[in-house]
Amino acid sequence: MRREHRISVGPVDGGWTVRCEGETQPLLFLSGRCAEEHARNLAKALSRTGDEALVCIHDRSEALVGAARYTARDSARA
Repeated sequence: MRREHRISVGPVDGGWTVRCEGETQPLLFLSGRCAEEHARNLAKALSRTGDEALVCIHDRSEALVGAARYTARDSARA
């Protein structure tokens, strides 16, 4: 059964977090670039398992500035 995971990158004091909906602990990064890269790699890994993932990127004002969907069919290109 295919699941959809929502992965969010957003600001916190002193850095950036990556949160995967349903997971209990966010990951903390010092740079937004590293956080975004990790979120995209996580989404690609989930797509290889047959699931889908939506990565949402938020800026320092918490506005949505980008989003990308990763589907199981994308895993062949990852």
